[in-house]
Amino acid sequence: MPGPDGLHAPFPATEAAAILDRFHQDGFAVVRGVLSQAECAALRQLTDAYAADPALAEQRSSWFVVRNPQDYSLEFTRLFIREPIYSLVQAILGPECRYCGQNVIRNAPGQAISNWHVDDCNKLEHPLPPEVPRWPAGARLPLLWLSVQVALSDITAVADGPTEIVAGSHYSGRLCPGENPVFEGQSAAPILCEAGDIYLFNHQTWHRGMPNVGKNTRYLMQLQYARGDSLAFRCQVAEPTPAMAKMLAGADPRLVHVMTGRAQYL
Repeated sequence: MPGPDGLHAPFPATEAAAILDRFHQDGFAVVRGVLSQAECAALRQLTDAYAADPALAEQRSSWFVVRNPQDYSLEFTRLFIREPIYSLVQAILGPECRYCGQNVIRNAPGQAISNWHVDDCNKLEHPLPPEVPRWPAGARLPLLWLSVQVALSDITAVADGPTEIVAGSHYSGRLCPGENPVFEGQSAAPILCEAGDIYLFNHQTWHRGMPNVGKNTRYLMQLQYARGDSLAFRCQVAEPTPAMAKMLAGADPRLVHVMTGRAQYL
């Protein structure tokens, strides 16, 4: 069970295997209580401070997405090697996985990315021709990159604007057909989380953000990792800006490697 300080160690092999099985089968897997309540509160405050800094207006935000927080504080950046997150991602993408993006979706009531889509401008990575109905059940489709979604606020009701997802739809080999999508009898369902919960997320699964019609701002951090042995667009690692160099000066060598290490072929 998660403690008041959150989780800080890899899962035992059997527990990790069960999480990974859910991820590959459903296209997502929730892990409870990874960050503590105090950590979530501190990260929300840092997000608000970053978004309010007039000197950083051009780089910090697009609409209600606060971008590139890794350039602002090591408190954001070190999450990329936080356990049990890092070992779970390594088990999916390989031991040389790398940073490929970070942001915080900070949507106030009335805001949402509510159109159904797959990520990266609605592009399929594993399309199928019309005569092939789906990818085989149980197949572990390769991923070039994935997101770890970190709930920094409670998203425990539909009114809070949770991610809505059609479980298993990454096997369809097709883009989402429109509103009210269903894949093999499975309709959309919300992913409800408390602050500190995470979910490993296959971006090729049909999903959207439900409208936030509650009273509170929703904070959802995205840690994005890519395969470290791929020349795909997503494996570009962090831009070597002066801010990044300053941020990583004296940091854990593993973190420097994940954030800036060049792709390797294994």
